[in-house]
Amino acid sequence: MISATQSNHPLATVANADARESALTEARNRIRRAGMRITQPRLAIIASLHRHDGPVSCERIHQDVGAGVCDLVTVYRCLAVFEELGLVRRSYLHNGTCLYELTLTTLRHYHIVCKACGVAERMEYFPVENVERLLTERGYTQVSHVVEFFGVCPKCQSAAPARNAASTLPRERG
Repeated sequence: MISATQSNHPLATVANADARESALTEARNRIRRAGMRITQPRLAIIASLHRHDGPVSCERIHQDVGAGVCDLVTVYRCLAVFEELGLVRRSYLHNGTCLYELTLTTLRHYHIVCKACGVAERMEYFPVENVERLLTERGYTQVSHVVEFFGVCPKCQSAAPARNAASTLPRERG
């Protein structure tokens, strides 16, 4: 029989042998400390996030874990809880699409997201806590921030002239 804090999922019994295992163990510990059960969908979502080297959409996570493990609504709900527990960080594409990234294995950082191809590149973290502190001193509560940068990456810039040239060529008449 499986107790409320156990699972028969293969990742639930992984030892602390390397960074991946350590991150999964830390995630399980945080979930347990929050009084939540360790379930197959939660572990599958964490494993999916860990496999990606950067932010990923809910839909992509659902595709990774498979409809047999959980539905899309479960992915959204788990990610919301994981964000509250500090397991994931939410970021955005320039069109407003939410992306999530596991925070257990990476140092704090920001992203620059290409407007053309959507690739997110990590940027060095710079502190903005002083702004949050200033706002708290002004009487604001529950202050948080989201910092994302958007631009067109060099690869897309170099591809753009070729696309533009191709679109201006006259069509052949048949």
